[in-house]
Amino acid sequence: MITGLFVVPDYVVPSYVEAQISVDLITDVTEKALARARETLTDYEKMADDAGARMEAHVLEGQVIPILREHTKYADLLMLGQDQPDDPDNASYGLADALLFEGACPCMMVPHSGKLAVPGKRVLLTWNASRESARALREAMPILAGAEDVVVLSSEPDNADVEIARGHPHADELARFLESHGIESVSSGIADLDVSTSDAILGQAAEMNADLIVMGAYGHARLREIILGGVTRDLLKQSPVPLFLAH
Repeated sequence: MITGLFVVPDYVVPSYVEAQISVDLITDVTEKALARARETLTDYEKMADDAGARMEAHVLEGQVIPILREHTKYADLLMLGQDQPDDPDNASYGLADALLFEGACPCMMVPHSGKLAVPGKRVLLTWNASRESARALREAMPILAGAEDVVVLSSEPDNADVEIARGHPHADELARFLESHGIESVSSGIADLDVSTSDAILGQAAEMNADLIVMGAYGHARLREIILGGVTRDLLKQSPVPLFLAH
């Protein structure tokens, strides 16, 4: 079952303009936003029904990130749209950044443009033997089990993991692990050291015509600021392929 959420944010009026804005005006703006939300969700419910899926739609008022964070505790997967900086109605800005680290389930980011296939048939699994990679792997196992093609793109472990992993054939070990679950995979690697990791991932995805990229999300939360690793940030902005991410 799909749960559709349309969150209408609380309107916070700065104290220095409170006297110039009437309560009736704020109420009118809120009511129009709620009506648009209900209309939008009706369209999505029809799309789900046409696709043979069941959808429960809810219009909620409040702060977007806390509401979505709470709902991730009772979900298998959070689906978000890619940021569209040029779209004045863009509602996705910063959501993936925050919810990858504050949410309780993995996230799928859907690109804002391009021709999308049903994800999960041709999967690119990125792997560097880190905890984040292992978490993404385990969360994506049901998808990998149903895939027709799985390509593993391996790179060296990062930072402190290098010494531990030195001499350990982590790509081969991963292939054996997947095989033990009935998942056949093809191993690849980043051969051109002059190419960035982000470009190598996108290049491999294009070469195999991938419809999904699975990767661990890197970064950490500092107070209320979310700091993403470079590869995660680049792919969230640039990927033309859906991303399945877990932290």
